[in-house]
Amino acid sequence: MDSGNSIALEACEEAEGDAIVAMPQPDRREAPRQISVFLTAKITASERELPCRVLNISSGGAKIETRAALQVGDAVRIEFRSNLLFGGTIRWQKGTHAGIAFDQPVDLDAILKKAGTSIARIKPRLPRYRCRVPVSLESGQHTVRCEATDISLNGVRLERVAPMRPGETVSLAIDGLSRHRVMIVWNRGEEAGVRLLNPFRFDELEGWLAANQEAALPC
Repeated sequence: MDSGNSIALEACEEAEGDAIVAMPQPDRREAPRQISVFLTAKITASERELPCRVLNISSGGAKIETRAALQVGDAVRIEFRSNLLFGGTIRWQKGTHAGIAFDQPVDLDAILKKAGTSIARIKPRLPRYRCRVPVSLESGQHTVRCEATDISLNGVRLERVAPMRPGETVSLAIDGLSRHRVMIVWNRGEEAGVRLLNPFRFDELEGWLAANQEAALPC
C-alpha cells in the first residue's frame, strides 16, 4: 500500500488473540495549513445574510460561529470583504458552530492581510447586509427622516434623503441599535452613504439583523 492511501485507512492486525488497531498519522507535510483566527465575515444561506465569526481557517475550509440557522449540506457563501467572497458547503453543525468546506482552495494570505487600496483606487469594504428600515438623521434642532437599504459594521446606505453636504457629521438613529455619530461620505440625488465614527459592536449588529430577518419572514 502506498503512503498516500495509508493516511485514509486503518490497518488492523491480529496477534496472540489481541486486536491491535494502528491509527494512521496524517502527513503534516501535505496537510493544509490551519490557522486559529478571530475574523468577522458575512454568511449567506438560502438568501439570508448574517454576520459570523471565523474561529479557524485553512485553504480548504473554516470553522465559524453564527446565529444563522444552518444545516449539514447547505450551500453557503462567505464574504470577508467586498473582494473576498467564497462558496462552500456546511459539513457539520453543532449549536452556533459549523464547519464549511470551500468549493475551491482559498488564498489565506489574501484573507489575513490588511485590506489595501487597489490600482483602481478602490478600497475593499466590509460586508453589507440588506435591510429596509426607517432612519433619523439629527443635526442640532434639524431632523431628516429617510430609509436605510443596507448596513455594515461601519456604514449605512440611505435612500429618500434630503440633500446633505459630504463631510458633515450628524447623529444617526435606527430603532433597535444604539445612536451613533456618522459622517456623510457621499450624496447623490435622494441617496447617500454615511460612515460611523465608531463602528457598531459585532454582537449588537448580529442580534439586530437576526431579529429583523425573523420579522421579515412570511407567517
